[in-house]
Amino acid sequence: MVQRHLLPETRSAQPSRLARGARRGLAGLLMLSTLCASTGAFAAPFRCTSEEQQKMFELSALKTELMVVATTCRNEDAYNAFITRYRPVLSSNDHSVIQHFTSRDRRAGQKANDTFITNLANARAQEANRVGADYCARNAQLFKEVMSLPSATELAPYAAAKDLLPASMGSCVPAAAPAAPAKAARTPIRKASR
Repeated sequence: MVQRHLLPETRSAQPSRLARGARRGLAGLLMLSTLCASTGAFAAPFRCTSEEQQKMFELSALKTELMVVATTCRNEDAYNAFITRYRPVLSSNDHSVIQHFTSRDRRAGQKANDTFITNLANARAQEANRVGADYCARNAQLFKEVMSLPSATELAPYAAAKDLLPASMGSCVPAAAPAAPAKAARTPIRKASR
């Protein structure tokens, strides 16, 4: 399985080709999520059915927030250190999120997972845009805080305390859409005789 978590190291003042690609990828996610938002992707209510689900989605929101901070503030080294330190927890969480969405229908679940991640990244990036120039100064401490946690078991409570899951997405998972009513059998229409 390919790990897409590490951003490239920056060794010079010029961003590497991979760093520029990561920024373009984030821009693509933002554009795609804008399309999703305009087509009603945010319309479905979200809810958690368990405390474990809540933790799972909050941890995803923390990881996404740190990715946006790293990309926006050009702090890829701090993000790489975060991913390296918490790789087992983050990989397990990513697997759980994917499994959550794909448990009933793999294809539709993969699409739902992709939409969730895209919408989450978009929401966090929109917050960065809303805050503006102060965003990097406000969020620089996130990396220090998360790296100073005593152990990986503290990561989920830390994520929950940060309240990074956007209100526009609710708490966790889209509620199941109501089943479509069964189609009535079509009866041929007879022309009335004149």
